[in-house]
Amino acid sequence: MKNRWLIYIIVGILFGVFDFYYQEFTASVITSKLKWFIVAWGIWLIPVTPIAIYEAKVTQSRLKSAYACAITWSISILSYYLFLIVKIVFIGQSSLKELHISNYKSEFYWSNLKSLFTGDFFSGVTEWIGIAIAGGFIIGFSASFIYLRLSTNIKERSIQ
Repeated sequence: MKNRWLIYIIVGILFGVFDFYYQEFTASVITSKLKWFIVAWGIWLIPVTPIAIYEAKVTQSRLKSAYACAITWSISILSYYLFLIVKIVFIGQSSLKELHISNYKSEFYWSNLKSLFTGDFFSGVTEWIGIAIAGGFIIGFSASFIYLRLSTNIKERSIQ
């Protein structure tokens, strides 16, 4: 695997964790639904736009750029929901104290933990993974298309 793909995966993991806290912050600060929508979802363009442009620059391929962005967003979704579980089980969350690892001897701990995985994790991932794949592909393809078109136009003008 090329180093750049490993970097895309790492960016996806880190962005998923960042977005977990970012979404909590924006939901508590921004009151307008339109502003929240723009702020909460516009942030998803930040990690994939440079990836799309870099992949297009290196490979000259709109498809590889689209795949890179789809993978990055998909990894972000998985990271977001895995971090949710890590936060609940190891860090603690006030509303779900019974799922903290310190309660592992509780009679219903393991069945509740299983429900967390089959409920929140799988339903969240299945809800958003399609959007991540399609949206990442569209954004990656579009950004690389624009980049490659502009770089071709600049090269043609410099030749003339």
